[in-house]
Amino acid sequence: MFTADEAHEQTDAGQPEAAEAQAPEDPIAQLERERDEMKAIAQRAQADLVNYKRRAEEERWALARSASNSVVSKLLPIADDLQRAVDALPDDAPESWSSGLQLVSQNMRALLESEGVTRFEPAPGDPFDPAEQEAIASQPSAEHPSGAVLMTISAGYRGRDRVLRAAQVVVSQGAPGDTTTND
Repeated sequence: MFTADEAHEQTDAGQPEAAEAQAPEDPIAQLERERDEMKAIAQRAQADLVNYKRRAEEERWALARSASNSVVSKLLPIADDLQRAVDALPDDAPESWSSGLQLVSQNMRALLESEGVTRFEPAPGDPFDPAEQEAIASQPSAEHPSGAVLMTISAGYRGRDRVLRAAQVVVSQGAPGDTTTND
C-alpha cells in the first residue's frame, strides 16, 4: 500500500506528461489544419452548387419536354384526320381546295417533325411489337403466321425518347384451324 506522500509523488510525476499531452498545438500547424478544413468545406459547397445547377437544368428540360409531349399528343388525332381528309379527296375536288388541304396537312407534319415526332405504320407481315403497337383485333390468316401484323388501323407516333401513341393494328391468329399460338 502507498502512503499519502507516495501517492502524491506519483500523481505529481504523472502530471508533467499529461500537461505535455494537453499542451497547445503549434499555432501554424493549427492554422494549416483549419485552412485545410475550410478549403474542403468550400470545395464540397462548390460541388453541391454545380450539381444543383445541373439538376435544375435537367428538371427544366424535362418539364419542357413533358409540356411539349402533352401538346403534341393532343395534335396527333388532328394530324390523322387531316391525312384521312387528304386521302379521301375526290378527284373532281377544286384544285384550290385540294392544294389547301394538302398544304395544311404538310404544315402539321412539319410541326410534328420539328418537335421530334415521327409517324410509323407497321407493314403487313411485321411481327407484333407490344411496345409500339396496340392489337385492337385478331383474325385468322393463311398468308401471315400467328402474331404478325395483318393491317394497320391507325399509325403510331414516336417522340424523341418514347412512343407517344402506339399504332393500332389487327394481328394474325395464324391459318384457319391452326391451334398453335405465338406466345
